[in-house]
Amino acid sequence: MSGLEHLSERDRAVLRSIFDPTATIGDVADDGDQFVDDDEDSTEADKEAAVLFREGVRLAEGGDLENALQTMNRGVEMAPQRAGGYNDRAQLLRLMKRDDDAMKDLDRVLDLTKGKRTKSRALALCQRGVVLRARGSDDDARAAFTEAAKLGSGFAKKQVVELNPYAALCNQMLSQVLRGEKDIQIQL
Repeated sequence: MSGLEHLSERDRAVLRSIFDPTATIGDVADDGDQFVDDDEDSTEADKEAAVLFREGVRLAEGGDLENALQTMNRGVEMAPQRAGGYNDRAQLLRLMKRDDDAMKDLDRVLDLTKGKRTKSRALALCQRGVVLRARGSDDDARAAFTEAAKLGSGFAKKQVVELNPYAALCNQMLSQVLRGEKDIQIQL
């Protein structure tokens, strides 16, 4: 017996967050929310668009970015309400160094998923955060990552911690104290 059997799940989450600076309480203390499947293949157009997006991803992975973009454009035209397609195309546009165009697709995803707890929304927020962070807009990036973290994105949770220098400093100091280090070295 470890002596920790009496702790609640939340207490265990707090302990984990102390020992793992990149963990958040939400990593352990799940509130039971699940992502909504926002891209159901309910119509023929949806099914055909899904095939085009998969083909576009395959082409992009093979380095044929222009044909991948043309294929994904056809998918978006075929199923303009399919949020996941805009996410896929935004990722491709980012690979092509077309961040402004990617941001337009991410905005479209966020419009399509407004008020929903969807995987597409979380992915769009993460991509948005990455672009904003690369542009030096850390406050806006933090806001995007924070919303994605609330939706359950582990990647976003880690980015929120990374973007919070005070939390990182506190975690560093606490880890050193718990390891019993006598001379605490603060690294900024």
